[in-house]
Amino acid sequence: MIKFFRQIRQRLLSEGKTTKYLKYAVGEIVLVVIGILIALSINNWNEERKKNISLGKALGQVIIDLKQDEETLKMYEEMEQKHIQYLEALSYRNYNNIKLDSILYNLDHYFSFIESNNSYSNLKSSGLFTEIENDSLKSNLTLYYEQAYGQLKDVTEYGETFTNDRIIPFLLLNLNWDDNFLVDEKLVKEKIATTNLIQLAKYQINVKKYSIPYRNMALALNNILRIEIKKEIDNLK
Repeated sequence: MIKFFRQIRQRLLSEGKTTKYLKYAVGEIVLVVIGILIALSINNWNEERKKNISLGKALGQVIIDLKQDEETLKMYEEMEQKHIQYLEALSYRNYNNIKLDSILYNLDHYFSFIESNNSYSNLKSSGLFTEIENDSLKSNLTLYYEQAYGQLKDVTEYGETFTNDRIIPFLLLNLNWDDNFLVDEKLVKEKIATTNLIQLAKYQINVKKYSIPYRNMALALNNILRIEIKKEIDNLK
């Protein structure tokens, strides 16, 4: 193609058609510039497409982590509710509705949140987080992984500290259990009458209830995030 244009220029010069030569030269320059702009545009489009694909995949991984969080939070919500019901029945001495021999399963237990934030960390470290154009999505991602996660961690530490410092020492000192972690019901009733077992159960109820609003907030934000991320992925296609 370049050789073809050169031949045209040489022919115009040899024929003395300077004006036509200049017009042709200008036209050739314009064509070259247009070609360069088109090439740059195509290259930018390809780069944008690659970035969108990478961002879409990264956000898809975040959704997987969020689903795992939801399952974990809902599992604990169900478990903790059962423990609270048991401990409340114990506190009111309503023994007909519970099995006293399973007191260990309900008293020696606390909410423990395990983080699933690898995809979010990769999103940040790769620089793709800054490529998200949806400010609401970026804000909610930060709110969930930086604030809600921190609150869930604090709640976990609160329950763990009370259980390890107060519940377990009491159990080791006052109760004996078999290989299935079951305690003789007569022994439980005796300790209820002679120790502060009921007070410990009541406080453990408060510890468990303390975590409820933080789990609910995390679950609500989790649901909002997954909806926003799905919309963002669709927009990137």
